[in-house]
Amino acid sequence: MPNRLVHESSPYLLQHANNPVNWFPWGDEAFAEAQARGCPIFLSVGYSSCHWCHVMEHESFEHPEVAEALNSHFVSIKVDREERPDVDDTYMSFVQMYGGRGGWPMSVFMTPDRKPFFGGTYWPRIDRGGYPGFLRICRSIAQAWSTEREGLIQSAEQYSDALRQLGTKLSPPLENRTLDEDWFKRTNEYISEIFDHEQGGFGGAPKFPPHGALEFLLRQSEPTGRTMALETLYKMALGGIHDHVGGGFHRYSTDERWHLPHFEKMLYDNALLLGAYSLASEHDDDIYFRAADGIVSWLEREMTSPEGLFYSALDADSEGEEGRYYVWAYKELSPEVAKAFRATPTGNYMDEASGRTTGQNVLDPREDDRDAHRDELNRMLAIREKRPKPALDSKAIVAWNGIAIASLVLFGRRDLAERAATAILAVETTSGRLPRQITSGKPKGCGFLEDYAWFAFALFELGGVWLAEAQRLGDIMVEKFFDEELGGFFAVENGPEVLFSRSKPVFDQPIPSANAIAIRVLIRMGELGKATLSLRNLAGWIYQVPHGTESLALAAMELLEAAGDIDLSLAKFSLTKGTLTGTIARGYHLGGGGLRLLNGEAEQWVYGGPPLVGSFAIDGLPTAASVGFRLCTEWECLPEQQVELTNRH
Repeated sequence: MPNRLVHESSPYLLQHANNPVNWFPWGDEAFAEAQARGCPIFLSVGYSSCHWCHVMEHESFEHPEVAEALNSHFVSIKVDREERPDVDDTYMSFVQMYGGRGGWPMSVFMTPDRKPFFGGTYWPRIDRGGYPGFLRICRSIAQAWSTEREGLIQSAEQYSDALRQLGTKLSPPLENRTLDEDWFKRTNEYISEIFDHEQGGFGGAPKFPPHGALEFLLRQSEPTGRTMALETLYKMALGGIHDHVGGGFHRYSTDERWHLPHFEKMLYDNALLLGAYSLASEHDDDIYFRAADGIVSWLEREMTSPEGLFYSALDADSEGEEGRYYVWAYKELSPEVAKAFRATPTGNYMDEASGRTTGQNVLDPREDDRDAHRDELNRMLAIREKRPKPALDSKAIVAWNGIAIASLVLFGRRDLAERAATAILAVETTSGRLPRQITSGKPKGCGFLEDYAWFAFALFELGGVWLAEAQRLGDIMVEKFFDEELGGFFAVENGPEVLFSRSKPVFDQPIPSANAIAIRVLIRMGELGKATLSLRNLAGWIYQVPHGTESLALAAMELLEAAGDIDLSLAKFSLTKGTLTGTIARGYHLGGGGLRLLNGEAEQWVYGGPPLVGSFAIDGLPTAASVGFRLCTEWECLPEQQVELTNRH
């Protein structure tokens, strides 16, 4: 009998609608049920094209013994991470905090009031390799809830406090408080240190397309950075991660050579790579244009809705096997293609878990044949399209469509870009709000920061008659998400659904940071003051985590171009005729007793009492001094900083 998920529109949730597990979608009904029964909640988060999500479903969620354990002792909630990135981000932070690593499917046990106490990712149904299986975990937690409930609740409170603190964590203090060219040299130097000079990309296996780094490096004048980006894109275009038959790119490579992919194909990866290859094609190598053109062909053929929107993803699996749709037996290939694409009779495609060859081949040329085998590849595409196809996730996510629109403009396909933009605006007009997603023409959910930021950015890229709509959506984005005190943007609107705290997305994840894109929108709106305030309070992360904040660095680079050198200091001091004057950034105050004056060997507090806020003046100071100070918000204090001052007469 179907469970409650049968009424949902998400393909991922619908995949679980006939499980024997009594799934609830995320919502008040589920939490009210847990409160009424006095039982804990099991939260499972995944997405439709996730291979290990399918494995856990088949092993556990379709198994009657597991279903009996979950239905008897828990309220079980299933969430599509792409529908609810806020839920995913919050509990993924917990899972990483709890076990040191994250991933999907994400599995979390929590109290009826949403506070987590135990979590992980994929678990096999039964014990394996010295680790407990999911069935044992369910029974153990049910027993602990019965006999040690207070301990679990106490643990949940501690983790919830940690999540609240994490969501309000301040940016680290800046080493270079003036936004100038030196900022970007530091990021380039760090990226150079982890660059793989043989295979392209950054770091070792597994290798994901480094989206934030690619655009940052391609959009600057420094030749070493551009070379790293171009080499990475070149190696990816020749690797097995590239679908040489049908166009587009798979999610990531399990090895360092871009050879063995995880086969799901995501809209956001391909939209971002379309932009990167479009920028790279300006450097005259035909392989970049052909890779971009292949992405567009795939989008048109397989990923476009009747309204002109772009679907979310194609599954990794078909016929119960990952990659089956995309791999080839040696006998299926012409001798010329087999040689050019390094196929072998025993297969070059290895099982990820065992490392054994499977008898199948991934096309992996390693040398550019300049499309010499295109006719044969087209013949293979016709053959492949007769195979059972991977499942399509047919929801259109506004943020990801925004990325696609912006990249299509770069590539010169304004027709596709304008059609998608028109479809999104039509749904917004009809429903009265920008939705998170559109499925079969129907909106669902409210847009998050990334939806407003990416779609407004895309409309600015379209330009012309689209600028008024871009400005309007930018204004709504500021109204809903901007932090007027500290700058930067919250990921979600303020409201009853906020989980623990309103965090500000800073780091590049599968897609570039929503704050970075929102700041780039502010610059296009002419809101340089808000853009500067935002960078003043976020830019410390660029220094602290240079690989992971490249999109924020790109936003800083655009602000520098728009406004010239900018002082990002949170506190400014001057000493004139023995009077110390200071200004503190909005949202901060002086903590820890005030200002600590270091003059030679002497040390004294020059201010005590209530925290100083705003502007101030203190008289009677010596001609030269080093001032130590701590800046705080109502939640947290930065480490102490020092400034050297000389008395001006």
